[in-house]
Amino acid sequence: MKAALTALLLADPDLQARIGSRINWGTPPAHAAGFPCLNLTMVSAPVTYTLDGEAGTQSCTVQIDAWAQTASEAEALRWEVRSLLSGYRGTTGGVRFRGAFVRGSRDLDGRGLGDLGPLFGVSIDLSIRWSAA
Repeated sequence: MKAALTALLLADPDLQARIGSRINWGTPPAHAAGFPCLNLTMVSAPVTYTLDGEAGTQSCTVQIDAWAQTASEAEALRWEVRSLLSGYRGTTGGVRFRGAFVRGSRDLDGRGLGDLGPLFGVSIDLSIRWSAA
């Protein structure tokens, strides 16, 4: 699912124009290869079962952090990602996304990131239902 979500994000020409290929899973901004960038974290991925065993459709929560060198750039990334993924249903990379739902968003504090200078970040929490295509 991670590779398919990454591919989905990178397939959007407007988003790719902003971030290039700078999408990282679980990498803190201090180790990201340039800005602006997206850092994704799998927050929760419980396994769903039926009486017959593991269900074909699973749910997970993914946190997407958008980091940029200006507040306006970070905010533009937030809305770009949100408009792309909110309510998304479709198939990418062998994964059928049955629904991506924005659960919330917040601003991030980039002051503690060492010598990177001031960074601005925003975060989006998504609940994603998916299955193998």
